[in-house]
Amino acid sequence: MTTTTRFLTTQELLQIAQSLPGDPACLDLGILDGVCARVRAHYMSRDVYGSLWLKAAAMMESLVLHEPLEDKNPFYAWLVGEVFLNTNGIHMSYEPEEALAMVMRVRHKNASVRETAAQLREWSIG
Repeated sequence: MTTTTRFLTTQELLQIAQSLPGDPACLDLGILDGVCARVRAHYMSRDVYGSLWLKAAAMMESLVLHEPLEDKNPFYAWLVGEVFLNTNGIHMSYEPEEALAMVMRVRHKNASVRETAAQLREWSIG
C-alpha cells in the first residue's frame, strides 16, 4: 500500500509564520514557493528527496539558509519541518535544546540534508 505525501502549500507556510510570536513579516514569498517546489522535485521519475524526513530536512534547510521572514527564521524552519512531518503522520520526541542546536548546525552549514533527516528520523515516534 502506498501513501500519498501531503505537501504544505505556500499559504500554509504563511499561516505557520503568522503563528510565530510577533507575527514576523514575510520578506520574500518566492522563497516559500521555492521551498514548496524543492520537496516535490523529481529526477528520472524518482523523488529527489525520497523520504518524508528528507523532505522535511530540505524544507528546513531552505528556510534557515534563505531567511524569508524578518525575524525568527531558525524557529520557523523547525516549526515547518515538524508541521510537515506531523501532517504526514510522523510525530517526534525531542529536547527543544537539541532541536535548536540541530537547526543552528544547518544554518551554519555544519549539517547536510541527509544528516538532518537522519536526526529527524531518530526522534520520530510514529
